[in-house]
Amino acid sequence: MGSKPTPSAVSSAKAVVRRSLRRAKRGAGAQLRRRGWQPVTEVKSAGPVTGLVEEFTRRSVSGWVMVPAGQSGVRVTLHLQDVQVAATWAGDAVERGGPREIRGFRFALRDVWNFARAEHRLTVRVDGTPLPIAGVGMHVSPEEDGTRALGTLRKKLETGHVFSRNGRLQLSKSIDEEWQREVLDFYDGLRKVIKDALGHDLFVMYGSLLGAVREGGFIGHDDDFDAAVIVDATTGPEAIEALKKLAFMLIDAGYDVEGRRSAVHVHHRDDPAIRIDIFHLYFDAQGVLAFAFGVAGTSDVLKEQWQGVVETRFGPGSVLVPVNGEAMVETIYGAGWRIPTPGFNWDKDRTKRERSAIVPLSEVEEIYWANFYARTEYTSGSTFFDFVNARPEMTQHVIDIGCGDGRDSYAFGLAGRNVTGLDRSHIGVRHADKKAHDMGMGDRVQFAACDVAEADNLRGVLNEALGRAGDAATLFYARFFLHSIPEEVQDTLMATINEVARPGDLIAAEFRTTADAALMKVHTKHYRRFQDGPAFGVALSEKYGFEVNYELESQGLSPYKDEDPVLYRVVARRR
Repeated sequence: MGSKPTPSAVSSAKAVVRRSLRRAKRGAGAQLRRRGWQPVTEVKSAGPVTGLVEEFTRRSVSGWVMVPAGQSGVRVTLHLQDVQVAATWAGDAVERGGPREIRGFRFALRDVWNFARAEHRLTVRVDGTPLPIAGVGMHVSPEEDGTRALGTLRKKLETGHVFSRNGRLQLSKSIDEEWQREVLDFYDGLRKVIKDALGHDLFVMYGSLLGAVREGGFIGHDDDFDAAVIVDATTGPEAIEALKKLAFMLIDAGYDVEGRRSAVHVHHRDDPAIRIDIFHLYFDAQGVLAFAFGVAGTSDVLKEQWQGVVETRFGPGSVLVPVNGEAMVETIYGAGWRIPTPGFNWDKDRTKRERSAIVPLSEVEEIYWANFYARTEYTSGSTFFDFVNARPEMTQHVIDIGCGDGRDSYAFGLAGRNVTGLDRSHIGVRHADKKAHDMGMGDRVQFAACDVAEADNLRGVLNEALGRAGDAATLFYARFFLHSIPEEVQDTLMATINEVARPGDLIAAEFRTTADAALMKVHTKHYRRFQDGPAFGVALSEKYGFEVNYELESQGLSPYKDEDPVLYRVVARRR
């Protein structure tokens, strides 16, 4: 056995351990500081703060703060160096466990990075105290320098600029009087057109309604103007049809309309940055107000409670607001709606929505093309028309499937051919039919509204067109159409053509292929389905009874502005 250590030896050993611990602590502290940690004593705090930044990305920051029970909210600020760039309230309860209440917060970043340099620090603070950032430390620094100076940001913030709810730096909408006047003038015009045509009141909704009720005007960090109509419907599909009717009416009235899944966006003719989003609401069979876009509250607005709308002062003008405005706002944003939350996020905060009233993508496309046809006019046929019309096997009769505004239908008509143009868009067909008569071709160029997804209707329209051709061969023509429809709709179309086509009939198609998927597009707001071109040619031959006369996959076939798509062209004859 060893002997017992003397007191002096013990004291000496303890001193060695203390020195080792101090060295380890200093080393650990240096490593933490290199990772972004800084002691909270560097910033004075009114009291202890418990919280965490759970997510810190290029787009957004989100986290939580623990507060005493019953406290309404905690102010959270975002700082770039010593500049407070944004503030919000941690007001919404979140589940994290523990005896105290947990409140969540969120900031949108985006434009902040334009003013941050690699040596700068971004911190999230409560009462001046930085919150820890999960997996990082106490601050975040960008990997590369932004293109603008921090001093520029400081000056903009001092002159009324704010970061919008999407993180874009903008002049606060609460003081941007020019924008206020323009958007309210636009609203007044829309309001009258909708009331006169459909009898609906166009009242403010979502962020604009919140501003009207809580602040008596525009919310500074908002970035658009929201409105709504209550449509005559009791089911989601009926509400969708009512929204489409509204969209088509506005397109006919000359407005630039963009279809969305739960609203239509209406852009100013002269300034596309001026936009009003119109949402469709309806009272369902139980008398509960239904929202396709959704709400973040838990209460309902009942039909028996609805008292209509009232004119209310709003900025330099006036708007329509629900009489029961506070109840509506609580339904939309929850009981804490009185506390401003610039970081509010629908994807995270939405509690419910009426999914049966969400517009299917195919019907969003219908609105898109109706708007496109109403605003776009070509004076000559496409390059595919030029190619097909010059083919030696070209027929006298043409069925132009997905004819749109009739561009190639007119070109075939001017070339002396008889044409039946088919398109789903009633607006496109109506405009095309009128133009054909105006051009003196109404006797040989005709149009019909037809959804190719509906086999019975499609079969009837095709047989009628083939009947007009008699025994003469007919061309089934589809330019830029097959990539605009889902695969199952294409299957229905091709099966129906296979059913009605006769020996000697032709098919000619041009569409985008998988090789085009990653290339630049001029128009980006509509559906495209890229497919294997040569595989389609094989299907024509092996499945649909056509013999391929010509096929090519290439660029250079139909350049448009700065876009040169990869297309597949095919011409085939029915055996």
